[in-house]
Amino acid sequence: MKKVTLLGLGSIFLLAGSSKAGPLIDFEISIGAIQQKPSGYVSYKAVSDIRDRIDLKNDARLEDKTQPWARLKFEHPIPIIPNIKLAYMPVKLEGSGTLRDIIKWGGYEFEANTDFNLSVKLDRVDTTLYYNFPFIKTATAGKLDVEFGLNVRTIMFGATLSGTTVDNEIVSESASITLPVPMGHLAVEIRPINLVSLVGELNYIGYKNNAYYDYVAGLRLSPPVRTPLKPFVEVGYRHEKLKIDERDVKTELNIKGLYGLVGVRF
Repeated sequence: MKKVTLLGLGSIFLLAGSSKAGPLIDFEISIGAIQQKPSGYVSYKAVSDIRDRIDLKNDARLEDKTQPWARLKFEHPIPIIPNIKLAYMPVKLEGSGTLRDIIKWGGYEFEANTDFNLSVKLDRVDTTLYYNFPFIKTATAGKLDVEFGLNVRTIMFGATLSGTTVDNEIVSESASITLPVPMGHLAVEIRPINLVSLVGELNYIGYKNNAYYDYVAGLRLSPPVRTPLKPFVEVGYRHEKLKIDERDVKTELNIKGLYGLVGVRF
């Protein structure tokens, strides 16, 4: 995956370098950090939807984390071909607690009143193909830009429970899923003055017993520099909710927190 990522980044940098010959081509890169405050539950091969789930906050006491967040954006003037955004955000949460009841997790039953450890991973890669809403940016002299399209989010979910079984064995049992999730995408940027922008983004899908959405609301500040590279700082809030019922895994995750990014546009 690292090789693919490096090749993709190299290709985008080559395209961005050619933008000198095409002033309507815009390239943007940003990187920063995001708080991840989790809540919800997770179960694996549960018999009882209530008894065999682990509450992430109350039972496992998963710790809040701060993780990196990287984004790329490429826009061009060809009307038919969509623009593209790429993003990567890892999630790795760990916690521990004491089981209040006997629970079924995977192929084991874990004993009540025993200690356990739980780790949850939810890495994701976003590939967004989008269009700018026609004429809005021109009609508002660049003060409003609306994007709409399709975001394919590849999620790499994993959960590992370690503890003591009813047979007094110390075991670890893991569940993992990799899913490409297509989501509707909408983004808005409002720029009342050249140095300040309000940005927002929404991704959503719902089907059967699954639902997934996230939204971002932020403030972007751009210093007044006269260079081809236009730096910016963005701060804001992000909230994500994921509900999965797939391949014996049932989970509902809420992850929210503040974020901060630095980047350049050219």
